[in-house]
Amino acid sequence: MSKRESYSDKEIVTRLKSGGRGFEEIADYLFREYLGYIPTLKNKLFLSVPDLQDAYSDALVRLITQIRSGKFKGESKLSSYFYSIFYNAAVDVSRKNTSYKNIETEELFEVSAKERDLFKMIETNNDISHLMSYMSEIGENCKRILLDWGYYGYSMEEIATRSRLSNAESARSMKYKCLKKLKEIISNSK
Repeated sequence: MSKRESYSDKEIVTRLKSGGRGFEEIADYLFREYLGYIPTLKNKLFLSVPDLQDAYSDALVRLITQIRSGKFKGESKLSSYFYSIFYNAAVDVSRKNTSYKNIETEELFEVSAKERDLFKMIETNNDISHLMSYMSEIGENCKRILLDWGYYGYSMEEIATRSRLSNAESARSMKYKCLKKLKEIISNSK
């Protein structure tokens, strides 16, 4: 997989919307590209590096979600747009550290009832390290399928190919089995 030094805003938007390998490469690129904003905000907001890293991750997820949903219109540079999202996420962390009045919410795409239940369970387990340990308990195949589907945005056909399954329907079936397995692991850990 060859890594380019830079991408235009238009290329980034196109690849994020396309999903699959292009999405995966651009998500990695964006993660590295804007890391320089962390020290800038550390000096402005006096937050700890771990808090800023959390805000940074949240901001990247928000940026990707807004691009994929069409909310980013390209009226400003993508880097400026990201900086404002990151700044607001860092301010939210700062407020959260000083008060419990703000409760963070996330916008979810339309999902099935089973998937909503899983998201609710994950939401109640705020610690991402717990989620990662749960993901490691479901096995590498399930972990790859769920990440390819839920994070990287691969289509069911692409997931079938990547996981050496016979077709998209097999991938869809495996996704539901893996979601069920993850839900059971999270339920049993309470």
